[in-house]
Amino acid sequence: MAVRDTVRDAQRRLAALDGAYTRAITNFDRTCARRTEVLAEHDNLVAIAQAEVERTVAAMAAEIGADLTATLLGLDAAHVRHLAKTRKGPVT
Repeated sequence: MAVRDTVRDAQRRLAALDGAYTRAITNFDRTCARRTEVLAEHDNLVAIAQAEVERTVAAMAAEIGADLTATLLGLDAAHVRHLAKTRKGPVT
């Protein structure tokens, strides 16, 4: 009887450990999925902010010229001219 009880106890402990592992893996997978969602949301916010910066630089270049804009903002003049040609739209 003692051996049978030892085997049953070991089986119960193994089942408990397996359950704990399964819960931990499920939580890990859920956390990774959420992280992916959050990163995608933040990548989108960064893209929106970058587009606004580019529109603002383009608007500034349209007002005072690409070379002066580049000098004042510490940007490459060719990049500012490129933005001035390609980025249109209202600056908010």
